[in-house]
Amino acid sequence: MKEITFQKRNGLAVPYLDSDAEKWSEFKENQLTRHKVSGTTKERSYQQLKMLHACLKIVAENTEDKNWNTPEKAKLSLKVALHFIDPGVVIVDPQGNVHFKYRSFGYDDLQHMEACKLFDRAWPILAGVIGVTEDELLSEGRDK
Repeated sequence: MKEITFQKRNGLAVPYLDSDAEKWSEFKENQLTRHKVSGTTKERSYQQLKMLHACLKIVAENTEDKNWNTPEKAKLSLKVALHFIDPGVVIVDPQGNVHFKYRSFGYDDLQHMEACKLFDRAWPILAGVIGVTEDELLSEGRDK
């Protein structure tokens, strides 16, 4: 087994050092190889997570809906609206009721790009709860 360091460039894995390229050249063209990949990924955005919590607080402060009137309830209601569940944990109680475990928005549980896509879906839901536009909600969130 050879250890070769690659760098991602234009979507392709390119040997990082000349010595890596030399090791890679020992493999035949079109030969299948197996790779275990490690390295750093794009970090989650603190500002993005901070914006989510600011918007949850804004929603809680501006609604009388009992499912959204505290930041904690707003967060759970948002997870329900997004159907942000752990697919591996579905519980059916003795009465036949189905219960889901909702996933966390935390750094350890959500990768950066997944968070971006999820939060893009969250902003219109949160804005709709209090009857404002997405832009108005995010503008108010930036001020907090």
